[in-house]
Amino acid sequence: MQLFWTPASPFTRKVVIASRELGLWHEIEVRPTTWPLDWGYTTVPFTAGLAAANPLARIPTLITDDGVVLGDSTLICQYLNNRAAGKKVIPAGDGQWPMWSLYATADGLLEAQVAMRAELLRPGEFRSEGFLQKQRDRIARCFDACEQRAGELAVADDTLPNLAQITVGIACGYQDWREWLSDFRSGRPNLSAWHRNFSQRPAVQATEPKDTPEA
Repeated sequence: MQLFWTPASPFTRKVVIASRELGLWHEIEVRPTTWPLDWGYTTVPFTAGLAAANPLARIPTLITDDGVVLGDSTLICQYLNNRAAGKKVIPAGDGQWPMWSLYATADGLLEAQVAMRAELLRPGEFRSEGFLQKQRDRIARCFDACEQRAGELAVADDTLPNLAQITVGIACGYQDWREWLSDFRSGRPNLSAWHRNFSQRPAVQATEPKDTPEA
C-alpha cells in the first residue's frame, strides 16, 4: 500500500493512528507530500503522482496493493479495518451506529479547524472574520458535544480505540498544536481528563503533528 501523507494533516493522522493500532503501519509505503514555500492561493501539493492517482489531489490518498485509489480518510480507515485481522477500530453490527454518530461530530470538528487554517492563510484583505467566527462557534459546539458524550470515549482494556475515539483525540491534539486555536479544556473536565490519558498511547505519541516532514 502507498499513502500520500503530510504530518500536518489531522485527516492523515487519523489514517496513520488507525493503521498503527491495527498493526498495518509496516505494510504502508509513505509518500511525503511537499508544499510550495509561498502558499498564496495554491491548494494542490507539489507531489509527483498524487494528482494522477487522485484528481482531487487531496491528502490522505491511499493506493491499495490492488491499485484501488482511496482518496478519503474515512474510506481508508474502513479499508484498513476490513483488511486487519483480529481487533478492529470500527465495531460490527448495531454497535457501530453510536460510534459513527460521535465520529461525524469529531470529523466535522476537524473540518472546521482546517477551514480556519485555510482562511488564515489568505491575505489579510481577503480574510473573512465572519467565516472564522462561524468555525470557532462550530468548534466550540462540537467540543461541548464531546464533553457530553465523554462516557463513550473510554477505551476498554481488551479493545482498540474506535474510529470516533481516535478522531476526538486528534481534534484535541490539533487544538493544542495550532496557537491560534483556543484551549478546549475550559468547562470540559471529562474530555480533558480523557485526552490526558489517551494522548499517552504509543500510536498517538508517534504521530504528533509537524508542519513539514522530517528530512
